[in-house]
Amino acid sequence: MKKLEIKRQYKEIFFGYNYEGRIRELILKYKFDDRPYLYKTFVKMLLKNKKLCQFIKSYDIILSVPLHKKRLKERGYNQSQLMARELVKEYNLHNNKSNDKKIIYYDDVIVKTRNIKPQSTKTLKDRIQDVIGIYEIKNKEKIIGKNIIIFDDIYTTGSTVNECKKILLEEGANKVGILAFAKDYIE
Repeated sequence: MKKLEIKRQYKEIFFGYNYEGRIRELILKYKFDDRPYLYKTFVKMLLKNKKLCQFIKSYDIILSVPLHKKRLKERGYNQSQLMARELVKEYNLHNNKSNDKKIIYYDDVIVKTRNIKPQSTKTLKDRIQDVIGIYEIKNKEKIIGKNIIIFDDIYTTGSTVNECKKILLEEGANKVGILAFAKDYIE
């Protein structure tokens, strides 16, 4: 399993692993074979990376990419939400000194307002086009002036996280970084 390092694209972005081999197998099982418990393993893998811990340190909040309520009901859990929540809990527990600020996780800020077909079934052009306008910000007061990480399980084209980033900045976030467990490469 080849690790990826910080990539400076869109200013602040971090990928944990390449979406290939064993990592790909585990993520597919996690998402589609009803294995929600794997999130703890993924978070332990991420937090072994000291560069990731430094990346997180400059942020106040971590948000996960939301699922539409219909998709959430079908799957039974939001895989990115489970990972992001655990990441915040474990980071605050083990990687913060007592005088450091704690990172906060919110699951009530970004809402997916329309259910669309999964991104993995679409072309690059459709991925970018289909996410425009499908997210909205709730509880805006939580993000104004804050440095925020958007967490997603897999980063492919960046269309989903970039749409979330755009609306967070429009609604008053100070800085928005992107963290994904794995980076997929498409042609």
